[in-house]
Amino acid sequence: MGVNHYPYKKYNLVSKLKIKKNNFDFLLLITPGLFIFTLLIIFPICLTIFYSFFKISFLTNQYDFIGFKNFYKLYFKKEFFNSLQIVIILTILALFFSNLLGIIFAKLLNNDHKLFLILRILIFTPFILSPIVVGYIFVTILTDNGILNQFIALYSNNIKISWLGNPNMALFSISIALCWQLIAFCTVIYLANLKNIPKELEDAANIDGANKIQKFRYLDWPLLAPALTINSVVILISSFKLYDRVLALTGGGPGRSTETIAMLIIRTAFNENRVGFASSMSLLLLLISGTTTFIALVYLGKREVEN
Repeated sequence: MGVNHYPYKKYNLVSKLKIKKNNFDFLLLITPGLFIFTLLIIFPICLTIFYSFFKISFLTNQYDFIGFKNFYKLYFKKEFFNSLQIVIILTILALFFSNLLGIIFAKLLNNDHKLFLILRILIFTPFILSPIVVGYIFVTILTDNGILNQFIALYSNNIKISWLGNPNMALFSISIALCWQLIAFCTVIYLANLKNIPKELEDAANIDGANKIQKFRYLDWPLLAPALTINSVVILISSFKLYDRVLALTGGGPGRSTETIAMLIIRTAFNENRVGFASSMSLLLLLISGTTTFIALVYLGKREVEN
């Protein structure tokens, strides 16, 4: 009795499930995300560009085309450049201290012991808090009768610092609140990068007799370049759009000495009913932050390639 041999057909399940880019299914899958991105990102940007060429009053629903006059008036608005200066100062402070302390904490917590695992979870906690919550936490610490002044009073009754009432100290206080939250993010990113450094390289450095400073300078620091890029970009974006923490801490005061660009835009649009002028400021802020972030990405990206 003969045996029937049937041709064997090999079915590749992966190739069957693979989506082709030219297929309608591909377009169907990206449509929801593309729609949300267009609705929440592209459409507001286009609307801001449109509004910036008009003198708009939402109270009277009046739209008067004025061309580039909003941008021309912005050139002579001292408040905008004062707010820009405040944002630049806060950005520089956040870039330096958040990265520096983030690296230090990452090196200290780079240990596999269970205690350090708990500490890593605790140190990331500030970043998951809402910025407005962080602002109110620091209000309880930095007010004239707050926790910090009460602690100082234990050692000296003559010293009472107005952390939020003095213009210079208020800006310093905001930078502390900003860095406190960003340090948590930087620490986690640097720690993840340190974990990816091959053990063989550390062993080779130990055999060559390198001390801790030399190992950091020639081994850790070059390999931390991707983490530095990520952290710097996040800090730049967070600093330029700074609003919530300042609103909770100082409200832009005293005397608008801590008013950021985001606060100035909202005050101009909703308190002064100058939506077109506020849109021109928003557009300029987008260009400044976008250009700064792009330059940082290009410069730090070259450093990654060199290392």
